[in-house]
Amino acid sequence: MTRHSLELPALYGSSPLGFLAALGTLHLSHHMLDQAPQLSWAGPDAPAILHTHQPLTHDSLADRLATQLPIQPEKDALALAPGILDQPRSSGPGAPNDPLRMPLPEALAHLRAHAQAERDHNDNHAHWFTSLINTLSASPGKTEDTTAPKRTTKDSSQALYTRTTPLFGRTGRMTLPSSWATAAQHCINNPNHLHAALTNWKRVDGYAGANLDHSSLGDAHMVSHGKPTQQGVPGATWLALHGFAAIRLIGNTNRPQATSWNTTTNAFTWPTWHPPLTTTALTTLLEHSAIRIPSKPAVLENLGVTAIYTAQRTRLLQGDGPLSPGQRVTHRSRNHRHPTKCATTPKRNDRNAYTMHP
Repeated sequence: MTRHSLELPALYGSSPLGFLAALGTLHLSHHMLDQAPQLSWAGPDAPAILHTHQPLTHDSLADRLATQLPIQPEKDALALAPGILDQPRSSGPGAPNDPLRMPLPEALAHLRAHAQAERDHNDNHAHWFTSLINTLSASPGKTEDTTAPKRTTKDSSQALYTRTTPLFGRTGRMTLPSSWATAAQHCINNPNHLHAALTNWKRVDGYAGANLDHSSLGDAHMVSHGKPTQQGVPGATWLALHGFAAIRLIGNTNRPQATSWNTTTNAFTWPTWHPPLTTTALTTLLEHSAIRIPSKPAVLENLGVTAIYTAQRTRLLQGDGPLSPGQRVTHRSRNHRHPTKCATTPKRNDRNAYTMHP
């Protein structure tokens, strides 16, 4: 079967936003095409390549992606799975601000209904629900409010609420549905944002993004008018939010876990690879133990991995900050046969050991 390749020059694998946006492009394309697309990378620190059974240009791909934009993002921002983001906020005392952090019994009831629909009709709601809402790990309400006095009596405010994906960093009163809706509205207002997301990012003054891109902070020295302002990339952010579908959420009561997320360092870790992968194969690669603990060069080479990157979650006074710039933790040695080893683990510095590579 003939396959066609389209390089996406703005979606670099070394950037957390670029990587997630490439994953989102793959997942959206999977719903738009009648044969499964695949994703690979041109190399370490290089752009993504989308492989399809029919030829696509950046213009035609952007046009197809635009068909997946919601009609009314302020009401329901996820067109692929209506009703997932359109949840009412819990009204009980101590309820979290984010409507996706819902009481655990309510979340389990939703999940049972979505799972039944998947079995009966091959519906995709269960997949999206479990990639955004973690029903396997719960926490008390208002855990983000560290200034509130501690309660000594048991009441409804001590109810357990689900957690959301750690890929989304919450600052102030930001919520995942509102961030998704804002990115979608920017793309609806200006369809060029989706083409720019694939080819050449254009930052928008006053757009905060979804804490996936450290450069969106817009410090005063980074902008021409000399005043600090948010400068996010709406198109790439909208695509990246769809990339969350590749990240599985798991946990054990009060200990949340997620594919590609290190709960100890509060960091996102991801690979780039050279063989084209479908969405299913991609999930398998992301969950491979060699990606989480990159200590065996031969295993990484057999998996087709060309590099592994990590980006820590930064912190702001009002909550989570954006992911830091990606740092490369593996790279090819001079003989191009073995990656090198992480400098934080062994006390070695030979050229075939793993060393941190910015």
